[in-house]
Amino acid sequence: MLKIYHAKNTRSVRIVWLCEELGIPYELKTLNFAPADLQSEAYLAVHPLGKVPSVDDDGLILNESGAITQYLLAKHGRGRLEPKPGTPEHGHFLHWLHFAEATFMVPLGNIAQHAFLRPEADRIPQVAAESQVAAKKMLSIVDRELAGKDFICGKDFTAADTMMGYSLHLCKLFGLLTDDYPNAVAYFARLSSRPGFQKATA
Repeated sequence: MLKIYHAKNTRSVRIVWLCEELGIPYELKTLNFAPADLQSEAYLAVHPLGKVPSVDDDGLILNESGAITQYLLAKHGRGRLEPKPGTPEHGHFLHWLHFAEATFMVPLGNIAQHAFLRPEADRIPQVAAESQVAAKKMLSIVDRELAGKDFICGKDFTAADTMMGYSLHLCKLFGLLTDDYPNAVAYFARLSSRPGFQKATA
């Protein structure tokens, strides 16, 4: 059975949520978001950087949330939660799936580090401030993309929404998801009402 290494409110939310949406059986290995768990010898053997998510699928260990998402779709999706590969719609899907991590998560990660996670003496206020500006720019882009849409790729919920939804979850936690972005606010309300999201963020 698929093992998911998970810590609350981390990128592993994406993987738990996706498995819930696809009905993939999994065993949840819940870790505390603290060095005692993430930097333990046992967990570093799974993820050398001591981060989450990680999955172990019968000995195949993967650590990147976008790669895990694509792997699980290929193995279990049966055409669900993504457009047909090779189509323009699939290209659009891949764009937003990877934008959520490769682009959007950069400023959000910096905010997390320099406003919340690092000891006060190690935080750099300028990094946090500049990252908030960058994150708001990302939110503006997403908000424009969502005009007239229910989900990031159109009328249908896809795995790109599990990726993007986590990024917006952080925006909500950080106080960035405001009425300045009405389409994104409405979109996140749709996502956060789904049972899979609620299970993944419980």
